[in-house]
Amino acid sequence: MLSEEERKQLISKLNISFCIPELWKNKDSFLSLTDEQYKASLYDLSAAILLRIVMGDIAAVPHLMNLLPDVGFEDFIRPIIPTVSNRDFFHSLSKLGYLGVSLEPYYSTAPGRPSILNGLRDFSYYGDFVLKHKEKSLELLKVLYGDAYRQVYDIVSAEIYYQRNECFDAMVRITSAIPILERQKAFVFLVVALYLQITILTINGEIKSAEIIMSHLKERVKDIKGSAFEYNIDAMGVRLALYDCNLEYVNEWLAKKAPDENKEFNLMETYGYFVKLRCYLLYDKHLALLALAEQLKFYFELSRRHMDLITIFCIEAMSWYKTGNKDKAFELVDEFLKQAEKYHIYRTIADEGVLMFKLLQEYQKVRGTTPFLTKIIGITRHIAVLYPNYLNISQESNTNFTEMEKDILRLLEQGKTYDEISEIFFISVNTVRYHIKKIYPKLGVTSASQAVFKAKKIGLI
Repeated sequence: MLSEEERKQLISKLNISFCIPELWKNKDSFLSLTDEQYKASLYDLSAAILLRIVMGDIAAVPHLMNLLPDVGFEDFIRPIIPTVSNRDFFHSLSKLGYLGVSLEPYYSTAPGRPSILNGLRDFSYYGDFVLKHKEKSLELLKVLYGDAYRQVYDIVSAEIYYQRNECFDAMVRITSAIPILERQKAFVFLVVALYLQITILTINGEIKSAEIIMSHLKERVKDIKGSAFEYNIDAMGVRLALYDCNLEYVNEWLAKKAPDENKEFNLMETYGYFVKLRCYLLYDKHLALLALAEQLKFYFELSRRHMDLITIFCIEAMSWYKTGNKDKAFELVDEFLKQAEKYHIYRTIADEGVLMFKLLQEYQKVRGTTPFLTKIIGITRHIAVLYPNYLNISQESNTNFTEMEKDILRLLEQGKTYDEISEIFFISVNTVRYHIKKIYPKLGVTSASQAVFKAKKIGLI
């Protein structure tokens, strides 16, 4: 536990940019204070509010807000509370703008995800407004993000264009913003811009170029050490590895760096949770997928995060489809298509690739078609052709193995000998050798060690 002096030093060092790993590591020091201590320290109170939000404990926030019923404080802290209505959010921004106050660096750019459009708040439903009313949008962005607001506008508009599948316009916007952000050393915004550039290159089949930029992005995250991006930088690489079918990289992340939703929940790791959902889907861990999805869905519904809910519904639908429950899958497709059409969101669905393409094709046959669905299927087909194994490899690779063969591979992975395996299954050593000889050609290997390595690589064990 930190002393009062140590808390002050930490806050001073962080420049009141709360949503970062250092604050999370010392959260007990801020959450254990009394109401009187909070009333005496605006910084401690602000930290406690931020931490409650990060933990998903939104119910505790109103009490903390009422401890200091000062109008100025309300307008300052209200924009970071995800459940605050859009009306109150923009009202606070207008008041702060009138006073000439900028929330940067207090307003976290992209907590839990490398995006501004879908960062601390989901602005995706303001897409038309942002594109049609540039000057008013710039006024609001200046309050939120300070001097880099014009480049932030380029990022936001690029993200909107990308979601609408206007990828050329998106790339023009983002490439114009990147060199300016580099010169300004505005690395927080630069990371968001670089990730969108990586995404656009990937969906156009230029994955090697995307990997080069990913290396640059990782260097930039080092330049903003202590930021929320530390939680998600490895997960960004895993998403790219899933497209490239680099399962060694995926498996290493799952084993060593993936967030554990069964321990302390941290919304700064939202992007990592989404990537983990896709790994669960790849490896047919459907119960774990649905449990994590429900955990996330509760918060996203509370916060009216439409784009995140569309993503959750997409992944859940593919999970139900993969397990053979097409009726449940189609119900979820009904839901995410309705939301996506309302907010002009194409790429969130289409980027899920081959499995989503198969699902939407069958859905179209049963439910009929619409212009929106036809366009979504066309975009998704492109990703399916580019990356046929994305989220799909285990479905095809695991079907030729018996349960006995999978169990023997798991025991080999544990270092069991043929004699020990024969004792466990009450079979002869020759029978064990017979099963292993059947495994080799299926995996294209010639030894037990190679078989274990290959089985882990394709997610068989």
